[in-house]
Amino acid sequence: MNRLALGLLVVLLVSAQVLAAEILVQFKDPRGDDRGAGELVYPGHEVFVPGLFDLLRFRVSADGEFVYFDCEFAALTNPFRAPEGYFHQRLELYITTGIEPGWGQIQIGPHLLHTSPEAGWDLRLSAAPFGESRLYTAGGAVHEVAASVLPDGRTIRLQVPRSLLPDPSPAWGYYLLVGAFDGLAPGFWRDLGEGPWQVGGAGVPVFDLLAPRWGARSQRAQLSGGVLYPVYGGKRPVWSWLAGGAGVLIICCLLWRWLRGT
Repeated sequence: MNRLALGLLVVLLVSAQVLAAEILVQFKDPRGDDRGAGELVYPGHEVFVPGLFDLLRFRVSADGEFVYFDCEFAALTNPFRAPEGYFHQRLELYITTGIEPGWGQIQIGPHLLHTSPEAGWDLRLSAAPFGESRLYTAGGAVHEVAASVLPDGRTIRLQVPRSLLPDPSPAWGYYLLVGAFDGLAPGFWRDLGEGPWQVGGAGVPVFDLLAPRWGARSQRAQLSGGVLYPVYGGKRPVWSWLAGGAGVLIICCLLWRWLRGT
């Protein structure tokens, strides 16, 4: 294979990888806000290392076969060797697609929260280790969902076949709640209590919520009031596409110079 053919092959492979999974939306969450409404405390046992429930980033992407929901944390461990590669995190992702009116309640163990009145959920992704991740629809259907840890060692990925979802849109709204997994608790959601394995402090046992740090819709305000509001990504701005095109152009120019030996 000559150098020109090799260079073209590299360009095609890079392009294919970029196009394989289109990022629909992505959000950052404040670091160090893993105290729920402000008074939650990690369980005291040594396996609960700092940062386990501190959500840093949430991303939704899709290719021709799957939609991927990625949750990045400050720390991720697997002390009890769950097959998914993580143990402690208990995630609830409620999605409002706008297609149906949706449900207005969110159940966290024995605790009941409510959604924004105009944005009920019609899709629910419930993630827990040891094969307990599920997709629920407002119509009552339940499907098993694949979960894994990405190579960065800090991101939990939920992988859902596109055939089980409406056509994914950047306009979907998301409620993302982070708690602690307990295989013996109602809904596998570790609750407040006494002892080194129970959540300490006070409040609903949601350590982190995808929400701003400050303002009327901050994490503290939502969890304290018991009414949650979704986050929306909207469509990707034009500058992001221009930046992507510029990156491909730079790669092509560098390859051209390499092929010419300059």
